[in-house]
Amino acid sequence: MSSDILINSAIGETRLAHVEDDSVREIRLFRNHNPTLVGAIFYGKIIRLSPEFQAAFVDLGQDVTGFLPLTLLPKRPGKKPKDLTTLLHEGQKIIVQVTADAAEDKSVKLTCRLELHSSAVILHPFREGAFVSSRIKDPNRREELKQFGATLDLKGMGLTFRTEAADLANEELEKTARHMIRHWIRTVENRERKKAPYLMAQGPDALQQILRDYGSRRYDRLIFDRPACLKAAQDWAANFAPDLLPHLHLHDAPSPLFETYGVEEEIDQMFDTRIPLRSGAWITIEQTEALVVVDVNMGTARETNDPMKQRLKINFAAAREVFRQIRLRGISGLIVIDFINMSGKADVTNLLAVVDNLILEDPQQVQRSNLSAFGLLELARKASHQPLARQLIASNRPQATVDTQALALLRQALRDAAARPGLPLKVTTSPAVMDWLETHPALLDQFTRQSGSKLQLTSSRQKA
Repeated sequence: MSSDILINSAIGETRLAHVEDDSVREIRLFRNHNPTLVGAIFYGKIIRLSPEFQAAFVDLGQDVTGFLPLTLLPKRPGKKPKDLTTLLHEGQKIIVQVTADAAEDKSVKLTCRLELHSSAVILHPFREGAFVSSRIKDPNRREELKQFGATLDLKGMGLTFRTEAADLANEELEKTARHMIRHWIRTVENRERKKAPYLMAQGPDALQQILRDYGSRRYDRLIFDRPACLKAAQDWAANFAPDLLPHLHLHDAPSPLFETYGVEEEIDQMFDTRIPLRSGAWITIEQTEALVVVDVNMGTARETNDPMKQRLKINFAAAREVFRQIRLRGISGLIVIDFINMSGKADVTNLLAVVDNLILEDPQQVQRSNLSAFGLLELARKASHQPLARQLIASNRPQATVDTQALALLRQALRDAAARPGLPLKVTTSPAVMDWLETHPALLDQFTRQSGSKLQLTSSRQKA
């Protein structure tokens, strides 16, 4: 099974795609004019404490304000007071990390439980101890890493061994940990002499964010289409992920990187709400304000002559495509899937087993409900970045139907004609409304009889 990360550097943006076995699994856009701050660490200043929310609002600079739930302060021994705002004061300087970008007019979300990432380890500046990722399943390696971590001089900090650490030599892990500790000590020294707020570490540089999130040996290759970006990635890897260096490559084919691997075609299809399945069935994906609704339709599919097996097979295929689309489009929050109804309990159990396996393959945290009597399944997927559709597709305001617009025009024209009885009335409208009225001449005749004026319609623009 091949698994590659593609990095396309273009004017104004950096684009990423994860391609696995010739199938595009994920697409990310990092745009210069609207950078993501997730993971960035700031030395901020508290501008307001909110006892009702048990939170602090923190100035991060550059007109950016963060919302810090005080339950996410560094863990300290002893009993915490009921009112956590007593632990801080307005004007206080504080080190925080962004966990989510601002949504609409809200503040970015913050935590004080900091994490600095490399491909194999996570450094926790304000948490002591050595930990092992739950994704490392080998009990012998888990125990070995725990014992190894206990021998490291972490300078009062904490360390988590990520999945990547399972296949690396302990000496290499120690080297990376020491480098990260030195990096953090240099980052925080003399901070009191600097004017807060300011960015401390892990800023919004697109390439570094990609390497922190996707710099892993579980991908066969990270392929860059610009030599300068490859060189920058190699410099980063030399310090934070030496094991990654052999996996960094330059795209050398004559066609553009995203065209070579079929990514551009997937981006074009991002505008479609209807996604066909190979069987002739399809799914539709609709975004609402509160949730995403996915509908499974049987269409012309004929997998088998057995109706029950037919429904189950289509639901299996639909579930796989739904989870692919969820990752591809970066969909998060509440997701409701309307599967084709199944009557057998065994079929429901089998479908949920497929869903559970798909959840395990998703790098983001996903929770599910049971299948309802109406075939509805609810998912809650943790957000990691802005949905791709929100970056690519303009949101359209609801618009009245053409006949509604035309009848409203006639009502307004009657009011205008009353001020100038008997005189012709000129009205400019859209081509669609004009066409609709011209195909309903009885309404125009009724207007003339009722108002005593003739309605003259002109188009607001030339018809194509």
